Amino acid sequence: MELWALTLLNALVWGLLWALLALGLSLIYGALGVLNLAHGALYMLGALLSWALAPTLSFWGSLVVAPTIVGLMGFGLARLLLDTRERDPLTSLLITFGIMLILQQLAAIFLQMTTGELRHAVAAPVRWPIAIGARFYEGYRVVAALVASAVLLGLWALWGWTRWGCLLRAVRDNRELARVVGIPVPRVQASVFGLGAALAGLAGALVGPITREVSPTMGIEVLLVSVFIAVAGGLGSLGGSLAVAFLYSFSENLLTMLTDPLLARAGALLAIGLIVLVRPQGLGGTS
Repeated sequence: MELWALTLLNALVWGLLWALLALGLSLIYGALGVLNLAHGALYMLGALLSWALAPTLSFWGSLVVAPTIVGLMGFGLARLLLDTRERDPLTSLLITFGIMLILQQLAAIFLQMTTGELRHAVAAPVRWPIAIGARFYEGYRVVAALVASAVLLGLWALWGWTRWGCLLRAVRDNRELARVVGIPVPRVQASVFGLGAALAGLAGALVGPITREVSPTMGIEVLLVSVFIAVAGGLGSLGGSLAVAFLYSFSENLLTMLTDPLLARAGALLAIGLIVLVRPQGLGGTS
């Protein structure tokens, strides 16, 4: 019973963290129509900046500043992508791939110069062990889940109850019509890309102390899973991405109790892959 409780709690925590990543990716695609291959690198950058800034700002200060910096970078990147996307969507895809490689190399250089290694340990800012029967669950993970929950609730309110959310939905549904009625489409698209990048950076900053390390390549696997979740949820659909993020997390964690972790991840990916087979537009997508 204790093991089941720990597994379900861990699935909930990781479901919220995967949701941050997948929602950022889905937001960007919905507004720009571009699959951001640099999303994993932005996640890595958030973790790296948070670790680098923590000695000066404290972990909690870096948790605010690091995603903000990543978000501003995303805003600038969007201005570059907006010009190329209209001419050739494939070029935009290649640009995000190139940015991913550049950020990975810069991170590798930074880590080599500061630590002399490509993987560096990251300590949890708090431990606060939570007793569940005779076992303990790390309290920091619960704190990370609470932060992620607060951000997701804020995003839901922003999406459904603000003028900016209304503008974003209009741009997602029909960019040309949005231009005709006077909506500043490029500005909305750039702000969405910045928000999506900030969500990736925040996820990286929160996950670093959980995985206990930061490295230049930590975003590669995360990118692949995030894309899978976003596609299965329906690119541009926040509700679909959220639902599939939890489906993936609970599937992986429950299967881990029964088999090897690698097989558990493969099984979880297969589970959400079935959604794409049955509903190619994704869980929350439209035909």
